[in-house]
Amino acid sequence: MEDADLYRDSIQGTCQFKCPEKEIDLRQREELLHPLEGVKDENGRFVCIRSRVVKEYSRPAAGKKDPLPSDLRPAHVLKETVDYLLGRVAVRSDHSWPDLYDFIFDRLRAVRQDMVIQSIGGHDGIELLEKIVRFHIYAGYRLCTQPMSVYDPKINDQHTQECLKRLISLYRVVSPDHLHQEEFESLYLMFNLGQTDALMHFYELPKHVRDLPLLQRAYRISLAHILMNAVRVLRLSEPDQSKRYPLFVCAAHRHLSCIQSKTLHVLSSGFNSKSFAYPLEKLSDLLWYDDAAQASESCQQHGLTVTEHSAVLFQRAAFKYPDKIFHKHHPKIDKILSSVNLADILLHGEGVQDAQDGVT
Repeated sequence: MEDADLYRDSIQGTCQFKCPEKEIDLRQREELLHPLEGVKDENGRFVCIRSRVVKEYSRPAAGKKDPLPSDLRPAHVLKETVDYLLGRVAVRSDHSWPDLYDFIFDRLRAVRQDMVIQSIGGHDGIELLEKIVRFHIYAGYRLCTQPMSVYDPKINDQHTQECLKRLISLYRVVSPDHLHQEEFESLYLMFNLGQTDALMHFYELPKHVRDLPLLQRAYRISLAHILMNAVRVLRLSEPDQSKRYPLFVCAAHRHLSCIQSKTLHVLSSGFNSKSFAYPLEKLSDLLWYDDAAQASESCQQHGLTVTEHSAVLFQRAAFKYPDKIFHKHHPKIDKILSSVNLADILLHGEGVQDAQDGVT
């Protein structure tokens, strides 16, 4: 349940800015503005740019007064806010992406809070949640190599799941034939790869939705995963097939390290031998490793012996799951993502021009 669900009665917001004026004044007075909400002048002093200030997330607490209409942004302002965050802030090159992520994560959480308090659903809720889901899935891939001190994947996954579930529930109750439903129903299946609840949801979809090409591919991947056919999972998830939907393969990548580990376990039993060595080059192609060197590193992390002839000895007794799974970017996915403007990935072309023309 969202924290904002604690508010029982919905009200209509009247704030016409990305941040209520009184919050801007308070944070400016208390020196609580984020570096992304202003600039430094020629003397090195921070100067607030009010058009860049975005409402912070505020956790509800016992005894805290309910928000006033002037504290809440209506749907059209929330859309402008999300387009600004994903079309302008996310693409900035003067800050590290982990810093951008922290800022955007908090501000999108405040957007969702305003949505819940005002009971914003329907087509407005769908449009907002679609963009927020894209951000979280992209961030899950982009930041997967960062240490826990910088990025917590469990928290990002939790918010991704919450947004996806709320989104697909809106698809169910709002009039059908949504423009991006194929993409997000597929992302839901891929994010929850092999999960029974996700598969049951797929079976409950109308036939014309289930038959959509991307959703059919996600379904086949999910079935292959349940049947422990890792080769088929990875073949169907091949990045080159997902150029139109780059986030599809980002959602698939979330499970890659686990798939590789489980497959090495199966191979250690199936090819159990003290003399027969399996070529690392072939293993690399099979399990989406970058090259033989990365395959060798992974095998050794799982307790397997790598020979001087660039091959691995699969031995059941030697295999062990590593204490920690290390995630790595995949060059084919990186290539696809780098070929598309980030604002277009996150906004799918919608609101990009408005975000670029809006705030300077």
